[in-house]
Amino acid sequence: MNDLPPPTTLTPHPAWRFWDNPIFRRYCRSRLRPRGLFVSILITVMIAAFLFAITRSAAEYRAHLTAIDAERAPLIPLLVLQGLLLFVLGTAQVSGGMVAERDEGVIDYQRLIPMTPMAKVIGYLFGLPVREYVLVFATLPFTAWCLWKGQVAMAAWLPLAIVFFTSTLLYHFTGLVTGTVVKNRRWAFLVSIGLVFVLYTVAPQMSRFGLVFFKYLTITPVLEECMPALLPRPVGAVVEIGKLLAPTVKFFNLDFPEAAFTVFSQSSLILTFMIMLARRWKRAESHLLGKTWATVFFIWIQVLLLGNALPLVESGNVFPSHGFSRYMRLADGWEPSAMETVAMSGIYGIVTLVLLFILAGLITPAPDDQERGWRRARKQGKRSLAFLSDPATSTWFVVVMALAGAAGWYLFTRSLVESRWFPGHTVPLSVLGYFTVVMLSVAMAFQTLLEAKGGRFMFLAAIVVGIAPILVGAVLGTTSNSLGTPAIWFTAASPVSLPLYAAGSLLSISELPPEISRAVPRAFHFWLLVMIFTALWQAWRLAATRSAMARQVLGSEPPPVAAERDPS
Repeated sequence: MNDLPPPTTLTPHPAWRFWDNPIFRRYCRSRLRPRGLFVSILITVMIAAFLFAITRSAAEYRAHLTAIDAERAPLIPLLVLQGLLLFVLGTAQVSGGMVAERDEGVIDYQRLIPMTPMAKVIGYLFGLPVREYVLVFATLPFTAWCLWKGQVAMAAWLPLAIVFFTSTLLYHFTGLVTGTVVKNRRWAFLVSIGLVFVLYTVAPQMSRFGLVFFKYLTITPVLEECMPALLPRPVGAVVEIGKLLAPTVKFFNLDFPEAAFTVFSQSSLILTFMIMLARRWKRAESHLLGKTWATVFFIWIQVLLLGNALPLVESGNVFPSHGFSRYMRLADGWEPSAMETVAMSGIYGIVTLVLLFILAGLITPAPDDQERGWRRARKQGKRSLAFLSDPATSTWFVVVMALAGAAGWYLFTRSLVESRWFPGHTVPLSVLGYFTVVMLSVAMAFQTLLEAKGGRFMFLAAIVVGIAPILVGAVLGTTSNSLGTPAIWFTAASPVSLPLYAAGSLLSISELPPEISRAVPRAFHFWLLVMIFTALWQAWRLAATRSAMARQVLGSEPPPVAAERDPS
């Protein structure tokens, strides 16, 4: 009779209990050691106290504001300090820490721990930047004092605090994904910080060209909404007047609060990053995204872009020049220009194409991945790859994304051209056909080349074919007016520039200068035809290559099996 106790079953650690997470507690011990933490807190509190004292004193004794207004003055400087700690330093720590974990082999060890992938993600998400969270908590007494003495209503600062936290999660998830993908620690640091920098510099500018959605990946919209109540009252009154002139957020004519829509927009990206990391924790060789999720996510981004932009067309708020005229007191005689609209259509097409490149790159298998997939199928006795598996071709999913991108591009362009600002102009269905051909040909050329040759070859091709023609065209165009036509032809050779050329060639409102009015349509049609033949040729070669690989792997002899010994 066996007197041993029955074996205990291990239950996975709940992901939501991050304070009991072993990974989180490990980083609390390593990053919150008293000696290093005390120095960091001392420096942070000194900076926060300096900002609090100098802005409060300047507001009260130099600007002669009331006591309540003077207490509000340090709020924005303190917010900037807290943003630097969490958005910049925290994101850099997350990305760099993940690379260090992988270099030291800790990631492989963590895969053996009986924890769910999401629990591991949460542990790293809050564990790696735990010191930065503590430093921000050390500055909160100054913020709380300003809110209390400045008599700031909770309705003014609570939405900003919520969006500040969701933005922190978004940027830290970005750092986790970057640290998981990028192998070099320095490059992971630069890429993660670069992404945060782009969100606060390039994204607001993109919103001026109709791509309003990207602005809601930052705290900027909510900060602008809450700013009048956070500033001293004389300054806040001026900001309030400017806020009344700015358009409110609309998603298909549904009025959402800025905070609600910002959290809603950021949550879609946070969920996508969580899925990426969970897939990598389950299997190190898996793609960051599955084919179905990448396709649905691309279509969802198109819906968000259109939902933000289309309601602002009739009022003119979607046009870049309307924003300038609003502040220059020229709004009475303002009308959008034709070339401004053509440029907006082209930029929408380019951004859609870039998003398609990114998602197609995430789901397209490299040649090595395809071969491993076929070998796994042979061991399992299968004669084909599962349609949704990572080693399977991503061609059909890229086709669906290209069709969705062309439809979104067409709807955006049609809403601009057929608005009340351009009476008598229409966008026929033939334009939709051209947009579809542009998206399909460029996307298929990219996907087939990536799937057939791999990422390194694709990177070199992107430099030679995608970037070099634009640089040559820019140099020729600025050298002499007589070289304008060659510059147009060189620039059109880049597949990235085709959406801009399509808008300039196909739209009836296009008013190109006489010296380039003939060169642009000719260059567009010529290079589009070249791109179509390139995509078809690459697709044929890819099909032949995959068939040859399948025959080679499936037709090879199975690995030998050791013969069993005769017991006699």
